[in-house]
Amino acid sequence: MTMIWQWRPLPQPALCKTCRDRLTPISPQHCPQCGRQQTTVEVCRDCRRWQDSLYNRAVYRYDAGMKAYMQQYKFQGDYRLRLGLQAALRTALDRMDYDILVPIPIDERTWQTRGFNQVTGWLTGQHFQQALAVTATHKDRPQSAKTRQERLLTPQPFELVTGASDLLVNQRVLLLDDVYTTGRTLRHAAQQIYLGGAKAVTSLTLAR
Repeated sequence: MTMIWQWRPLPQPALCKTCRDRLTPISPQHCPQCGRQQTTVEVCRDCRRWQDSLYNRAVYRYDAGMKAYMQQYKFQGDYRLRLGLQAALRTALDRMDYDILVPIPIDERTWQTRGFNQVTGWLTGQHFQQALAVTATHKDRPQSAKTRQERLLTPQPFELVTGASDLLVNQRVLLLDDVYTTGRTLRHAAQQIYLGGAKAVTSLTLAR
């Protein structure tokens, strides 16, 4: 007898409905400069302190649900969880205007312990450039272990990779990162990208 049917278990979603429902999308009522959720659409206090024009958009609030997701995905290394938010990030990228996508890199120590860049894990075939590298002399603690003041005082951790300037000149660059907390990391990265000749730098983060 020839078998024409075979039972197979249904694939399980990368994020269950309960975990997905704990994530809070940022509504249109947010800071027009950094994307932070708030009760007005005015520039927030943090952005007024920076006194610059870095423009960031975020997809989700960095609340308890997102922190739980990041803990399991980023810090416990559950790489399958990247699949759960790829569609949301793809939609956000489609709404951004840019010529070159540059993910924020991770250092060698993180590669050795985690084994992946959490940011590029959310991409689904989008072309990007490795224009930045973490400097070999950067031996600081992870950003997640620092206080706000320590984050703001973090020295420049990035350098342009060889040949990056040939790609960046007169281009609109979109930086991609996981979480906008103080904005220090993105501003360090933007500084290097501008030194490479880019005409504009904006950023997108999964959470704010």
